[in-house]
Amino acid sequence: RFPYLCYKNGGGVFLIPYSLMLVFGALPLLYMELVLGQYNRLGPISVWKICPLFKGVGYCAVMISWYVSFYYNVIIGWTVYFIYKSFSSELPWMQCGNEWNSELCWSGSLNFSDTNTTNRTSPAQEFFEREVLEIHLSTGIDDLGAPRWQLLICVVLVFTILYLSLFKGVKSSG
Repeated sequence: RFPYLCYKNGGGVFLIPYSLMLVFGALPLLYMELVLGQYNRLGPISVWKICPLFKGVGYCAVMISWYVSFYYNVIIGWTVYFIYKSFSSELPWMQCGNEWNSELCWSGSLNFSDTNTTNRTSPAQEFFEREVLEIHLSTGIDDLGAPRWQLLICVVLVFTILYLSLFKGVKSSG
């Protein structure tokens, strides 16, 4: 999504302030937090006992990690769902004609009687938007709909795998 937003809002010009903030802000702070944490053998919250004024930096780092983990775990849940669906004899996102496909689905075969292909969508895009996310059933951003039990199981599986790999600590995951 980031490259698309850069292209939509001005192209590569955005990369100049992004690169400057990355080089002069984000990387030094990340390096400093890693060095302080390793030297003191403390986590991101308790490492700031050396300067209590900056204790909020540790809480902020933990909260950002928490929010980002929810976002990425949902994407990994989608991946698990795609892997599960790919074990079928024919991949469901290869052709049109499924119950979730619309009349605009176009699998790319040559059809000389239909020359208007500008409003067509691919079967893969319709699989993701109409079967996985069910966007066509929503009226807007305020209408999220009910959770899909298939995706809920995939996300719970992802969180279970993460918990099992991290519950004894970072040392055991290696």
